[in-house]
Amino acid sequence: MKKLKSNLKQPIIFAKIIAVSIAIFLCASCDNGNGKRLAKAKNDPAGTYREYLSDIRRQKKLSIKELAGHLKQWQTLRDSVFLHLECDTLGRLHSTVREECEQIHDSIRMEFSRMVLSQTRTYKDILWVKEQISPHLEDKELHRAAETIRPFFASLDNRPVSQRNRQHILATYRTTLAETIDYGIHCMADLTTFIEKEDAVYRAFLSRLPDFDGENLSDITHDTERCCAQIFLAAERNDITYRNAMIYLAMRTNRRLIQNIRTCIDDICNKKVKTPAQAQAYIWMLLQPYSSLDGFCLALLSAEEREQLDMLASQTPDAFRELGRMLHPGDNRLDELPGMLMEAFIHTL
Repeated sequence: MKKLKSNLKQPIIFAKIIAVSIAIFLCASCDNGNGKRLAKAKNDPAGTYREYLSDIRRQKKLSIKELAGHLKQWQTLRDSVFLHLECDTLGRLHSTVREECEQIHDSIRMEFSRMVLSQTRTYKDILWVKEQISPHLEDKELHRAAETIRPFFASLDNRPVSQRNRQHILATYRTTLAETIDYGIHCMADLTTFIEKEDAVYRAFLSRLPDFDGENLSDITHDTERCCAQIFLAAERNDITYRNAMIYLAMRTNRRLIQNIRTCIDDICNKKVKTPAQAQAYIWMLLQPYSSLDGFCLALLSAEEREQLDMLASQTPDAFRELGRMLHPGDNRLDELPGMLMEAFIHTL
């Protein structure tokens, strides 16, 4: 699977386009005096942030629920502090104040890293923390829009999957993408037709995943990106709305990642992964839900999808141990991997 991992790295383009309006004072009633800090941040952003750093340094081991609560509190305070710095149009705050706030920000991130690594975390923990601190979690309008679209994605399972050989599957995959690029996407019907056809060829691809060991799939990766770009070009032309573009692509990503990790775990359980190269590719694919899913995608998961992800997350450690034995027999410190992934996520905040 020389370039299989590139094919399965789905570009979450929509996540970079979302203009997120964060309600700065939404959590003004948070514990530990966060409401007072938000009020103080206007006149003394550095002092307010420094005070919060002192409180965080006093924290020891935190449960995953406590950790998520502190992260939400931090996000609210962080946005308030830097908002006041941005709004200082009269130049009352010296540039050194911003530098100090940025240094304190880095120190706070390090403290959260310490707390994350202070005890063993799980893959379910990663998903839960990301979900809980998502600004989209309580977006009722977004959830209503997703519910109207969900029947379409449920219907995709009714579309038959090719049972032919790998050459035919790859030829069909390439043709599907090429036709979409040539014709373009000009309306919602074009968008749903593309997702229907691509979903069918992707499921056929996954059904023979081990057979593509060593296959160069970079053209499929590139053409998939071009098809996603067509969707946003349609939004720029007002052929479809940006909101629909983002929701459909996020739900498509959710579906593909769940299909992907389920296939990987099944293949590992059924002893279909036979070489170190395959093992490395499968490790990368198993990491995708925990490294790639963002708060927008997680907010759009159905209850059933969320349950499936939790079930797959509980099976992931055994899958990693099996792959680890193929690569490096002995102690692979795999139990530390969820904590490291969560730490990496915190460093993006």
